[in-house]
Amino acid sequence: MTIAINGIGLATAQGVASELPWGASKWNVSRMCYPAAEIDSSLSGVARWQALIKRALADLGESRKTPLLLASCNGSADEHWEDSFAPSELLADTPWADDQLPVFSSSCASGIHALFAARALLTSGAVDEVLVLAVDILARSNHENFENLRVLAERPSAPWQSTSTGFILGEAAVVLRLVRADNDDALPIVHGPELASDVFEYDGLSSVIEALSPEDPSLILGQGTGPYASDAAELAALAAFIDKGVPISTPLTDFGHTLGASSLLSIALAARGTKNALVTCRALNGACAATCVGKVSHAKAQRRKVSWQKSVIPGPLMNPTLRRLASEARDYRPNDPPEVLILRLEKPLAPPPEAIIGGRLLPSAVLEITPGFASQLIARSWGYSGPALCLAGNVDVNPYGLTYALRESGANVFQVNLRGSGDNRAIEWNV
Repeated sequence: MTIAINGIGLATAQGVASELPWGASKWNVSRMCYPAAEIDSSLSGVARWQALIKRALADLGESRKTPLLLASCNGSADEHWEDSFAPSELLADTPWADDQLPVFSSSCASGIHALFAARALLTSGAVDEVLVLAVDILARSNHENFENLRVLAERPSAPWQSTSTGFILGEAAVVLRLVRADNDDALPIVHGPELASDVFEYDGLSSVIEALSPEDPSLILGQGTGPYASDAAELAALAAFIDKGVPISTPLTDFGHTLGASSLLSIALAARGTKNALVTCRALNGACAATCVGKVSHAKAQRRKVSWQKSVIPGPLMNPTLRRLASEARDYRPNDPPEVLILRLEKPLAPPPEAIIGGRLLPSAVLEITPGFASQLIARSWGYSGPALCLAGNVDVNPYGLTYALRESGANVFQVNLRGSGDNRAIEWNV
């Protein structure tokens, strides 16, 4: 079945970097960012999130209540982190305000994970059309956390260079309207996405590109976020196409790194401007994806065969819930690897007091509190290289029967629920 894009809405920067809208600290390497155009600079948190959503939906021309899948790396980046994915606040004053929809959250693969779910809903017949909306905003807390990880650059620079030290943060809301189509060449079609999880460092991107089997793309839209070790691994995975003279680009140079919206932004730009593009993504947490999009596509995607690899014993974990999750995961690993692993996380994990030194989070704690870290932790504990989705927010809302739709498509789904807040979490395995 062909899945096509018949509408795009964007709220993004327009190629203009500016100074941070808040006072930089003495620790800041980067003092630049890419704010979305025509958004009040005084807005922050939920108010800024809502402003970006409304602008993207207006750009799409959408006012009716079409089924919606929502994605974000950091949600509203609320000062009270556990409330950053509260759907009643994120979608206030929209047609979906009362739906309590969870948020697909897996670092910068968040948007592409929601797209993966949208394809399952469409191919199963659960919905006739669906909106996929990915949003991340500029926020002081996000910026400080990336500074702690030492992945931000002092100023914008050319991607994929040996001198690259990282990226400049941007923000975006990207919404795609997806429909089933019968070989309608008038609409940009989507093949994939193929998803994987790195079990060992940088082993996932090559596997999803191989599974997608794109033929003769006219353009590659990659990431190039740096630091150079990440860029080198990305270029290695794409080497065969680059050697054939296929040009490679990234939205990073005009929009900054838009985190959870970045993968969907690449797809939107490809759909608007090229005949046939290969779009790739590798998130900081190891989630990988490849998609073909354009007027003509020659991808030969088949369901990727996932087999067990050697499990990875996780390093020291600061969060006690994650320590329990990793310990129990080994006891609950199924005999055969699932096609899809889903972790439902009621509230994001907060860092323990010992993870904060001098008012700053330790780098390991920054990674641990990002929702998608937990699903990737299970994957590595199992030696599982398949799709590992994380949905943050309401655990009991199964958006449009997603789990049923995946199983209807023939996928063996393993779902884990992580209920509660603080350190008082209940873990429900294989629900």
